[in-house]
Amino acid sequence: MPETRSTRFWVGASTTGALGSPARGIRPLDVANDGSWHLGEPVDVGPNPMYLAISPASGLMGIVHEQSEGLVSTWTVEGDALRAFGEPQPTDAADPCHLAFDEAGRWLFAANYSGGRLTAHAATPDAGTPVRATTFAGSGPDTGRQESSHPHQAVLDGARNRVLVPDLGADRIRSVGLAGLPDRLEHDGASDVPIHAGAGPRHLVIAGDLGVVANELDRTASLIDLALGREVGAFAVDAAVEPRGLGLSAIRLTRWGTVLIGDRDADALVALRFDEASRTLEHIRAVSTGGRHPRDLHLTHDERFALVADQASDSIAIVALDEGVPTRVVDTIATPAPGCLARMP
Repeated sequence: MPETRSTRFWVGASTTGALGSPARGIRPLDVANDGSWHLGEPVDVGPNPMYLAISPASGLMGIVHEQSEGLVSTWTVEGDALRAFGEPQPTDAADPCHLAFDEAGRWLFAANYSGGRLTAHAATPDAGTPVRATTFAGSGPDTGRQESSHPHQAVLDGARNRVLVPDLGADRIRSVGLAGLPDRLEHDGASDVPIHAGAGPRHLVIAGDLGVVANELDRTASLIDLALGREVGAFAVDAAVEPRGLGLSAIRLTRWGTVLIGDRDADALVALRFDEASRTLEHIRAVSTGGRHPRDLHLTHDERFALVADQASDSIAIVALDEGVPTRVVDTIATPAPGCLARMP
């Protein structure tokens, strides 16, 4: 019989009950290469641990606590247990919603949605290094959603020694240089990438010198040239879906060159074919997750399955993939208000 191997995830969740049932913490989740799974018990890591990141270099876990007084905490991972690695650090901004480590696992970068800021936190057990920050300004044509800057993600662009920050409120991909750390973050706006008006860029993935951006507000995916700093095309993710004002969410790139995007208007996982040579994206298939409000998604290490965190229905869908293309939901895991799926290296 073939050996059964598994991928470990940690499930971030809302503890407030604002969307879905209130969770009691974050949970370990193991998914085997045959689709079977085991969900561990909740671990209390503090209020509203909505997004998690795990450093392949240091093994540390970073958590943003999405609340009006934002916090970032760091943890060591010991099997099913977590141990605090120093004290939580305030972001001095509201609603941090995403974070990422640098390549060495020494810095954490948090996108503060309501605060309009990117903050940099030293991943050390003491608070000796002050939090560094840069604040963005700008707006877009959607007066209800784009009245000000709304950073939605932090993505390390190691090839260019910077962090890319999709700014939903200003229709820009912010480019923040890291050469000045530990003293400062570098942002003057000159290297930002403008996205077409009303797009509402939410999350992106990097593929060499190109970036693929999931635009929440107008349901498109943009291709951006990271070397030249410009948008080179925008493509409808699924023109057959009637918008409900919820839009797109998370994005992942498979080894097959397929882009997977969460579609909250359709409660579905959508696959696009990414052609790097022609710089195009083409809709392939959409599969309903059976849940509601897909907030995040991730892949097992062997990419046989995609996991989709359906926050509003208190569930995670396990979706079978065929060379990066979703085919069907093979199982559903019940867990309160899942908002993030962080994969262990």
